[in-house]
Amino acid sequence: MKYQLLMICSLLGLGSPWNQPSTCYVRQTICSTNYKEAIEQLTDNIDGHSQQIQMLEAQLVNSNGQSEMKITELQVQLTTSIQILQADKDSFNESLQLVQAQLDNSNEQFGGQIMELQTQLNNSNQLLQKLQNQLSATTALLQQSLSEQENRLENIKLVVEELEQVRLGGINNPASSCSDIPQDRPSGEYWISTDRTSSPVQVYCDMNRTSCSCNTAGGWMRVANLDMTDPNQNCPEGLSLVTRGELPLRTCGGIEGPGCTSTTYSTYGVEYSKVCGRIIAYQSGSPDAFTQYFRNRAISIDDVYVDGVSLTHGQSPRQHIWTFAGALDETRSDRSVCPCTRPDLLYTGVIPPFIGQDYFCETGSRQAFSHIFYPDDSLWDGQGCGGASTCCEFNNPPWFCKQLPQPTTDNIELRICGDQALLDEDTPIEIIEMYVR
Repeated sequence: MKYQLLMICSLLGLGSPWNQPSTCYVRQTICSTNYKEAIEQLTDNIDGHSQQIQMLEAQLVNSNGQSEMKITELQVQLTTSIQILQADKDSFNESLQLVQAQLDNSNEQFGGQIMELQTQLNNSNQLLQKLQNQLSATTALLQQSLSEQENRLENIKLVVEELEQVRLGGINNPASSCSDIPQDRPSGEYWISTDRTSSPVQVYCDMNRTSCSCNTAGGWMRVANLDMTDPNQNCPEGLSLVTRGELPLRTCGGIEGPGCTSTTYSTYGVEYSKVCGRIIAYQSGSPDAFTQYFRNRAISIDDVYVDGVSLTHGQSPRQHIWTFAGALDETRSDRSVCPCTRPDLLYTGVIPPFIGQDYFCETGSRQAFSHIFYPDDSLWDGQGCGGASTCCEFNNPPWFCKQLPQPTTDNIELRICGDQALLDEDTPIEIIEMYVR
């Protein structure tokens, strides 16, 4: 009993009651009072632990059985996988052998195709060489034929030149005028000769001069052809080069003023009764049209009767062909402007009677004039007139057509005139183009 009590106390954590005298009685009393309950509790705990141990032993036995079954299952699966892998390996080897056989067969076929292509290439090279030889031979024949054709063409040209020399208008058979050239001939250079020329001269004959509105198509001889927009052209004898504006514009103007500066265009002794042409110029400063004639009605066509350009033929007195008047601006209707500038107002100037209605008149200034150069609106081109002006319609500029009272062989004189110094007023010319028939 003492031994059992000692064991219970030990389990209860009370130590040995005999090793601690001071507390032995208390401990002994507690142990003797509760030992039965402690023993019962300990017995229950031991039973519980025994059951847990039995459960764990059962689980261990069960786990060992399951592990053995799992191992057996895995061994079966491993064996099956090895068998499948071996079958796949055998199948792969068979496929590899089949591919190798097909590859060997393809190599044999490819080798045969290469040999066949090589044969075809050799044949093609031979054919190409043959074609190159044929091409060389053909080229040589063509070159020989071309040379023969060129020789024939040269001979034909020589024959044509000989025929042209013999035909009317050729150097060996000059015409008396462009009017004698047949109308079906093209415009171009022809030879003419008159009783008044010592030897034939080459002139340009226009066979289709419809722009002059003279109701006569062909047979016009060109006597003037100046275009200062062409840098290779220069002013005719008697006129001077004038450059104005920012570009600058190249024009031909007078040499001194006041007065007229003239140049003459030869008609080579050809008799004519019609003159057509155009003149394009610019306003510089304050040209005032027919003001000088308004001030002095005694002046004649030989005097400075206009600020602008005068075309005449003959001498003492000159015979009027056409007049080109430059005016101040389009703000007024007095003697300093064109009669067509403000038809809504009364024109107070006077038109010289010896020019009649054979004139163009225009201004380059829309507002009150200044002593400047007006490059934006050229004169006598039939364009750029203001809202009230009718100058762009009067006589249908830029081309004029004049029927002379009687035929003449006179040369044509062009004069640039102004009744003040050139710094005050000028009408320098850019284009001159004239024909006679």
